[in-house]
Amino acid sequence: MTPLITLSIVSHGDASRVTRLLESIRRQEPDTNSRFQVVLTDNLKDDLPDFDPAPWASLTILRNKRRLGFAENHNRAFEFARGEFFSILNPDLVFESPLYSALRESLITHQADLLAPLIVDETGAVQDSFRPLPTPFELIRRRLPGYGFKPYPPDSSGMIHPDWIAGMFWFMRSQTYRRMGGMDGRYRLYLEDVEFCARARLQGLKILVDSHLRVRHEAQRSSRRSLYYLFLHLQSAFRFFTSPVYRRARRL
Repeated sequence: MTPLITLSIVSHGDASRVTRLLESIRRQEPDTNSRFQVVLTDNLKDDLPDFDPAPWASLTILRNKRRLGFAENHNRAFEFARGEFFSILNPDLVFESPLYSALRESLITHQADLLAPLIVDETGAVQDSFRPLPTPFELIRRRLPGYGFKPYPPDSSGMIHPDWIAGMFWFMRSQTYRRMGGMDGRYRLYLEDVEFCARARLQGLKILVDSHLRVRHEAQRSSRRSLYYLFLHLQSAFRFFTSPVYRRARRL
């Protein structure tokens, strides 16, 4: 029997995007009514509609009384997870091909602990969803004119070995997320994925991107449009760059 996969999706006023994402998964993935447990988190309490649970093995909507951060929301969703595998998805993704059987096979074949597909935009260009361990200077440089993302080249098997993968699409065994204790809830919106991957690497876990697999994403770049999100980004950056995890990860 195909193992159950738990999908965790958090909405911040993204009802239309969540609807589109779920429809794209239903179109592309076989046997969604037996293979997928969906946990949706409505971070605005009453923004998401009551989706029909029939297409899924189960569907749960968590409606927050107060807004929680990215890490807290997915950690809370994981408390409801029953799947052998756990996958975190941004609501602004669109599946254009089946992914999860190939992800599962790749995870097993390459003995990975955390795996993701390539994230591409509407033109097919690869987005910067995986990178080296950041530095304070690198975060500043990314906002300067002329910055361009240069993807890691894949190895002979098509696998990419980054220091961290953005939390817009993660796939792992549930026992891995449990072993890690989830993400650090002290991070509100930024760098919790970097911190998680740094801790994972310090524990000897393998992080990979499978260059054979792709999913489409519409980037929003909130920290470049909103002073509030920029403040959260700077707050998280200060926490991470002054942490013991960062100092130890720099020595890897």
